[in-house]
Amino acid sequence: MSSDPHSGPVPDSAWHADELARARGRVEIFNATRPGGLDGWTMDRHQYDLVRAHILHVLGAPTRADGTVLLKDLVASTQDQLGAHPAFPNGRLRNYCTYTKVDLEARGLVERIPGSSPQRIRLKQPDSED
Repeated sequence: MSSDPHSGPVPDSAWHADELARARGRVEIFNATRPGGLDGWTMDRHQYDLVRAHILHVLGAPTRADGTVLLKDLVASTQDQLGAHPAFPNGRLRNYCTYTKVDLEARGLVERIPGSSPQRIRLKQPDSED
């Protein structure tokens, strides 16, 4: 079985860049499909922490029997829960949610369901290979 290209690992240089960004109150957004493992931008650490916590909470209590959540439902849930939060003065969270989801894939916490359309995701399952 081939590995999902969106899953990590990302190079050590990406983790180092993230460490430096976090010291400035930012988070480097990882993307395992990009050279160097970075998407090329950072997010405010507080915003990232809020969206990350929400995504992991939703994926920890999936709405489908197969343990997955539709990406569009995750985006809608994030908008409903955080759209009025003062950390997001513009109120639109679609990009925050999707970029944080891609970041969590690259960090090895979330995985896409291969071949799913529309896209479904779940918490990363432990590898069954020895």
